[in-house]
Amino acid sequence: MKISAKISVLNLFLLGLFIFWTINVATKTTLINNFDNFFINQIYHHNDLTIRLFSNITNLGDTFPTIAVTAVIFLILILKKYYYAGIYLVLNKVVIAGVNSLIKITVKRPRPSHHHFVEAGGFSFPSGHSASSFALYISLLIISLVIFKKISTKIIISTICLLTVILIGYSRIFLGVHYPSDVFGGYLLAATILTFNTLLFRTKNFFILKLKGIKN
Repeated sequence: MKISAKISVLNLFLLGLFIFWTINVATKTTLINNFDNFFINQIYHHNDLTIRLFSNITNLGDTFPTIAVTAVIFLILILKKYYYAGIYLVLNKVVIAGVNSLIKITVKRPRPSHHHFVEAGGFSFPSGHSASSFALYISLLIISLVIFKKISTKIIISTICLLTVILIGYSRIFLGVHYPSDVFGGYLLAATILTFNTLLFRTKNFFILKLKGIKN
């Protein structure tokens, strides 16, 4: 099976799983209640030090920081003439953020009723911080795997990107502003759109992200 076909199968699987998850969240099924209760019991424990720590971590997923990081990386990629990679990064960030907002106002899930340790407005599902951080940092991970040659550089960047995404999602549950199912939903949504956009950029060869310049 060609890699494009494999990505297509993965994309359909992620889309199906996201639809299944969203329906369960919207209808408040036992599956979602059990999922949320289990992880909240494991994660929602606090002291002053950890609240300060995760309050700072969660800020990394705020709208302004993610837009600022995206803009800076985009400019660097453009200056280095990695035009495809720059477009790929911005496309993922913009589309995922936009679709996430649309689903929020469609599902209209209230935020958790327990105490919030940071301020958060709007609806709860999917987690915008989780989806946005996934869009940004997993895109950077993919781009770095294509562009950089040194294995050590790939490992370092990949590790930083993965830890950032996981910790931002964890912080949303830890600080009480999202259900675990919101975070998982945000990851699923971002993964679905990102794999679809990856297919678009792999019309001929995925290493198109490494090309310097846009050929007519």
